Amino acid sequence: MARQVISVPFGYVPDDEREGPRGTLWVYDSFQAYNMQQLLRVVGLAEQKSLVKVVFYPLHEETLRRMGEKGAEPYYRRADKLEELLDEMLEQAEPLIETHIDRWEGRRKKYTPMDTAFRFLSEKDKGPYFVYVTLEMANTMAAFDSFEEWIKKLRLFIDMRLSPSAVLHPKLEAYAHRWDAVE
Repeated sequence: MARQVISVPFGYVPDDEREGPRGTLWVYDSFQAYNMQQLLRVVGLAEQKSLVKVVFYPLHEETLRRMGEKGAEPYYRRADKLEELLDEMLEQAEPLIETHIDRWEGRRKKYTPMDTAFRFLSEKDKGPYFVYVTLEMANTMAAFDSFEEWIKKLRLFIDMRLSPSAVLHPKLEAYAHRWDAVE
């Protein structure tokens, strides 16, 4: 493979790609009881961390059932409600970052494992990757075999405010340096 020679002026310093906003925040949740306040907290966290994009990833009811969450509303209702909340938020104030609802799981119409969803999102979006989850969802994710593989590739933001119990899964305790608590 031949190297490509380029000419640059004397004293040229390439721009640091790490400067400025970068990264994607995936919100991996059922969005069953989401309200405007929670949505603003997520977008505010993304703006505070200088991220470029927030991707809301509503889970299909079959995925939720297999994760142990019973009685979830149908996927399309939760996704439509989330879209209405996002539209309402955009009417109030334009956020500094891009927001997007990913409806891939709705098109699949079946159980989607966490690692399949994360692989799909990582192929689509630019890194580094951050995942915003509730404590219950984080404990459920930590129980999967693929958790150790993915916790090395992304960073978790765990919402501790909505959690009735503050009991952590042993794998979450072992990888405490890879997640941050959001109060």
